[in-house]
Amino acid sequence: MADSTEIVCIYYERPGCIAMGLTGEICKINDSDVVKYPRSYPGETAYNELRLEFMFVERKIYERLGLHEGILPYHGLYNDSGAIKLAYAKNGDLGAYIPAHQAPSQLFRAAWIRSLVKAFYHIYSCRALHQDVKLDNIIVDGDLSLRVADFANGAIFPLDADMEEICAQDPLSRIDLLGIGCVLYSIAQWTVYSYDYFEKEKWPEPGEVPNTDNIMYGEITKSAGETTLYEDFQTLDEEHGLGKGHVLPFTLWFCLVPTLLFVSGHFICEFMPN
Repeated sequence: MADSTEIVCIYYERPGCIAMGLTGEICKINDSDVVKYPRSYPGETAYNELRLEFMFVERKIYERLGLHEGILPYHGLYNDSGAIKLAYAKNGDLGAYIPAHQAPSQLFRAAWIRSLVKAFYHIYSCRALHQDVKLDNIIVDGDLSLRVADFANGAIFPLDADMEEICAQDPLSRIDLLGIGCVLYSIAQWTVYSYDYFEKEKWPEPGEVPNTDNIMYGEITKSAGETTLYEDFQTLDEEHGLGKGHVLPFTLWFCLVPTLLFVSGHFICEFMPN
């Protein structure tokens, strides 16, 4: 019987490591900043290059987004390894924060929801997609504001790109909306809820999503998981002819796939209830 050789790869965490992802390792370097290093393993040249490419795309997205109240602050390239420097948020991610804290007031949670809507509108208006929207990637800053983070799985397009066409051709562009719906439900109900599209390889059936009746922004959350939103919008457009200056209720805006945020020049946040 031939001898088999097992190769064991031991990965040593850097000092200050506070989180480890598929593409990067996040290390705290002081009370204000963290560095995200691309993960690299001996003998995995192809995968190391792929992880480095993910980090490159993430950096480009942060640079495109610039400073925004709903985006984790980006402080530039850290070194020639491809590592990037980001702001440190001492309260961690929303997935860990919710079960560790009592539910804040409904007014406070509504403000969080509005802030995320503004953040994602900014992301999409900058011709970028997140493509990994989940509680773990929503960071709670020191002042208890929410910041969207981790664009390693994201995509960025030219500023003059036809996002309507891109989203019609790329099903992944719709995954953001499903993730946003899960996050909004989690905030509204103060519970950790997620639906992994990539694990299940399908959109949720009606029985797989929680009841959103009588919850804050329930219509928004429910519609985020439905599968016919794009087709519904096309029908609505044909029936009513949405033109420049046409004002849609906020619930209709956010129930559509993300790229439809470009249909009007109006900021959707203007229609969010106070």
